[in-house]
Amino acid sequence: MQEISFKYNIFLTAWGWAGLVAGQEGLRILVLPEERKEDVLVKIKKELKYNNLIEEKGGWEDLIKDIKEYFTGKKVDFSNWQLDLNEYTDFQKSILQIVKKIPYGKIQTYKKVAEAANYPKAYRAVGNTMAHNPIPLIIPCHRVIGSNGKLVGFSASGGIVLKQKMLDLESEIQAK
Repeated sequence: MQEISFKYNIFLTAWGWAGLVAGQEGLRILVLPEERKEDVLVKIKKELKYNNLIEEKGGWEDLIKDIKEYFTGKKVDFSNWQLDLNEYTDFQKSILQIVKKIPYGKIQTYKKVAEAANYPKAYRAVGNTMAHNPIPLIIPCHRVIGSNGKLVGFSASGGIVLKQKMLDLESEIQAK
């Protein structure tokens, strides 16, 4: 049996250090900007349940460029990137795929996401799936809000404050 290995890259954005992990199936993890580079690697190791992790400076340059551009205020479409969601249930995969399609600068409620997945009463399960979203920004869970219009949780460091900052960035760009 072949051992599974993953490659990671940590890079500097306008908002801090970010990192990604990819395997043969596609992008597995994205860590949103942190103040310290070391914190990104800690998060990667915590999220990835495999020990075979290799730092790779090359590869994924186009995605890294897109992520950096997003954090400088440019409108970026991440919908075409290949993702590795093999660790998730069919329900979770369907939720993550629906959220992946929420356009830049738009928002959706947990309830509407549940309805779009044909699980109209599963909005709490949608929230739980978003809380464990391994690839925020690419799967833009920051664009999912409560039915009352309030921001509800965000799994990335900075929580709701970061979620609001990202939504504000997108609404500013949309307004131009």
